[in-house]
Order: sequence, then structure tokens, then C-alpha cells
Amino acid sequence: MKYKETQKVMVEAADFMAKAVRLTLQAKHTRTAIRSKWKKVGDGWEPVDPVMQKVRANFVASGNFVKSIEPVSTELTFGVEYLWYGEGIRQGRKPWANARWKGDKGIPSNSLHKWTQMRGIRPRDLKNNQFIKNTASNRNGMVFMMNRKIKYFGIEPFDFLKMPRVYTLDKYRSKIIESVKKDIQNGI
Repeated sequence: MKYKETQKVMVEAADFMAKAVRLTLQAKHTRTAIRSKWKKVGDGWEPVDPVMQKVRANFVASGNFVKSIEPVSTELTFGVEYLWYGEGIRQGRKPWANARWKGDKGIPSNSLHKWTQMRGIRPRDLKNNQFIKNTASNRNGMVFMMNRKIKYFGIEPFDFLKMPRVYTLDKYRSKIIESVKKDIQNGI
């Protein structure tokens, strides 16, 4: 059975949801920022007096992920498609559990290098917080420390689909029900 009316509504709902997801990612949200000094303990490193504070920021680095969000609809379903690393944003990264490595691995250093360049993040001197020369060894040290922090504390998840899905269903629920009724009546 072809659902002509329903398919039109599903396409409209998918477009609405894709726009809502893009706006959700571009809006500033409260996130946790962690600052800590580190000390060498045995073979590894441990944070000393970590300070957690709330900051407001969006989830856009280069804009490629936001641009990749496309509406998808079939006769009776709708949703969005996006780049593979969107699941990393939705699910976050688990921290290592003690020293048993039960959490996620770190981020590949070449990906972290590209990200820091996109965001314009430069190495700083830890003692006086001044920028230092942007040499390869300084960048590698900065990336190592960022990766160590990600491994230890993880990255909190952000489900960027949850609220857009709720808004879309609230807006289109009655339209979907009516279109399915019309399609069933026309098919009989």
C-alpha cells in the first residue's frame, strides 16, 4: 500500500527535525570544563585538585558535522542522518576506570591536532599562562596533555537528537495520524 499523504507529512517532519538538530548543535549549552594539575605516580599520571566549572559553549568546531545533517524519511518513518562521529558526541567518552582501562581509548593524536588547529588552540606555558612558540614539539605536548585529560575524565555525552525529536513529534503527531487515516480510507 502506498502512503502518499503520509509520505508528504514525513518528508516535512524530517526537514523540520533536521533544522531543529542543526539549531540545537549551534546553540550554546552548559558543559563542564575541568582544570587540573598533574603529578607522576608510578607509571602513570594522576590529577591534583581538579576544578570543575560550568561553561556555555556550542558543539561546532569546523561546521562539517552540522552541514552533514540530512533529513531522511520513508513512508512511515522520519529522522536524520549525519557523519559517523556524531555518535561520539551523543554517547560521549567514558573515562578510564582506575588503572584497568575499562573506559574508552584516547582520541587519535592526528585528529586532535587537526581539531586544535581548527579551533585556533595554541600551546601555553603552564607556569605563567603565556602563549609559547607554536612548534611541533610544543603542539605534541599540548595534544598529549589534552588526550590524557580526556582519557582520565572522559567527555560528557550530549544527545542532540532528543529535544528535536520531541519538538517534531509534538508538532507533527496529529498531522501524521490524519494523513495515515486518509491514506487508509483512499486505499480501501
